[in-house]
Amino acid sequence: MNMPPKMSENKELSHRLLVLSALMMAIAAVFWGGLYAYFGEFRAAAIPWSFAVISFISLALFRHEKGFTLLRTSQLFLSLMLPFLLMWELGGFVNSSAVVIWSLISPMGAFVFANRQVAARWFIAFILLVAVGATIGSSAVAPDNQLPPELVTALFVMNLSGVSIVAFVLLNYFVGQKDRTYDLLAKERQRSEDLICNMLPEAIGERLKQEQRPIADRLDNVTILFADISGFTNYSMNKTPEEIVTLLDQIFSTFDEMAARYGLEKIKTIGDAYMVCGGLQGEPEKNAANAANFACETVSYMTAICATQYHGLGIRVGVNTGSVVAGVIGHAKYSYDIWGDAVNIAARLQQAAEPGQIWLSKDTADLLGGDFTLVPRGETELKGHTPVVTYILKRAAA
Repeated sequence: MNMPPKMSENKELSHRLLVLSALMMAIAAVFWGGLYAYFGEFRAAAIPWSFAVISFISLALFRHEKGFTLLRTSQLFLSLMLPFLLMWELGGFVNSSAVVIWSLISPMGAFVFANRQVAARWFIAFILLVAVGATIGSSAVAPDNQLPPELVTALFVMNLSGVSIVAFVLLNYFVGQKDRTYDLLAKERQRSEDLICNMLPEAIGERLKQEQRPIADRLDNVTILFADISGFTNYSMNKTPEEIVTLLDQIFSTFDEMAARYGLEKIKTIGDAYMVCGGLQGEPEKNAANAANFACETVSYMTAICATQYHGLGIRVGVNTGSVVAGVIGHAKYSYDIWGDAVNIAARLQQAAEPGQIWLSKDTADLLGGDFTLVPRGETELKGHTPVVTYILKRAAA
């Protein structure tokens, strides 16, 4: 069966199930009619045969997407009315072996092929037909039929078992769909939580999941580091977009691994600049040392790759420690950021540094103690800021 490309996956599935169920019920109706005809109940046999003929015609006319509604309505109506007419013809609930129970297929099918509101209306119609049918057996004009008592009993079993099987299959289908939906929801939730964990510090992510808003903190002794790729603008002028993005992805992905190893929190990238911080929680000295080690490793990494692949590029790093305000901004797209004069100083230090240099403020240098080789520079003029006592970090102590 050729399905139009615009047909949604759910609608296509419903359409296929409807066609399949209509075909199966039509084939079953042919058998059922033959059974009644064999025992001389030709008028009773004509009812399921009529169902089969109408179903085959409906399938031929309405099998395409545009005929889905007409095919569905005709099948629901036939499933509801023909078992009732068959019960009437055979002489009531008992004489017909409760064949009217097959009318329950109509509201159950409406659950699958329509919606709950439509199914409720078909179910009310089913109850009304059962109530009317209950009066047939006690009516004086109720006809007898030629079916042997043993067959009547067997048909009871077949009718009740058949409807039970259909109900079980439909219920199993719904449970399977429910479990599939829950699995998809669980996976989407896990993806959302993983995304939050990648975007935000773990403690902040937990607070956000608990719907704590606004999230804003004042933090002391936070070490902020800016690393900027020097020469990048000139380098990228003659490169394709794919080459530029590949380069930044390679470098910043490596920086991400380094930051995770040193327990630093990546804040953001700004063009070809990379910003991390340490001290959102934990010991100030340890976080400052981790930031210094990270800085040294980034310089070593950039020196190595630029010597062999990316000539003309380098890296400048600025590091400062101080008080910041940290928080989450945005609703549709979360962003965790830090603000304050300490952040501005770190950015200015990075701008003042030469390629391959790591500039530190005195506040960071005091936390490092004698574990690193530092070259004092005295007071340094920073763009847009008052002079700051600075140091150049040469290397970590052996």
